[in-house]
Amino acid sequence: MKTGVYSALYVVISNIAIWLCFIPFLFLGWKKMRQVGAYCIIGFYWLLNGLVNLPDLNIFSSSTAHYWQEMLVYGYNLAETPLILLAFAFAIAGKSRRQLLLVTAVFIAWEAFLIGWKGYDNSTRMLITGSGLLLILACCITGLLQYVKKMEHTRFENSMVFIYAALLFDYGSFLIIYIFAHIHSTANANGMDSFLLYHISLLISAAVTAMGLWSYGIRKTHRRPMAPLRPNSRYSSSSS
Repeated sequence: MKTGVYSALYVVISNIAIWLCFIPFLFLGWKKMRQVGAYCIIGFYWLLNGLVNLPDLNIFSSSTAHYWQEMLVYGYNLAETPLILLAFAFAIAGKSRRQLLLVTAVFIAWEAFLIGWKGYDNSTRMLITGSGLLLILACCITGLLQYVKKMEHTRFENSMVFIYAALLFDYGSFLIIYIFAHIHSTANANGMDSFLLYHISLLISAAVTAMGLWSYGIRKTHRRPMAPLRPNSRYSSSSS
């Protein structure tokens, strides 16, 4: 009975999480969202997340779909960290942006070096995923600290803090899964627990990201009330 309830809970959470991944991309339907480079990259990142996890819904089962899914996962594993670093770079300006763009370029060169040296196997994937994971967590923490240091914030900054927090939670959870999956030998016994934790973190992260984008793209800016006309105004009643 417990196993059946656990399986049903897993199916519900995984389905909701996967469909939520497409919501940030749909927000790009609003013009003012598309005009912000960081949001475009974040939307595309979540679109890839949804497509990569789509087979968990058992929608496609053909061999051709399976082949393209493997290619998509391969591309996603290589593009995941550079995409997030680029989004963070577009969210800042000046020297910090240049530094983060340099880090992104170095990471891409690191990926190319590993694949050219050892090919793309499990050990290469672990190195790329692990190093990218640490970089993303460091950028999320830095972004949150910079936000806390400021007293006043723009709508964009208030929106980005949701994204920093969402990705920090998502990749923090993934770090736990990564440690147990690749370091502890008992990971296979808790495979279902790891997948459930993965989809819970995916669900929360996608939902919080969507909330952050909504706070910028959907909510209207309140206009200040017009100041009363001064007595010496050319349109005052005294001029008639």
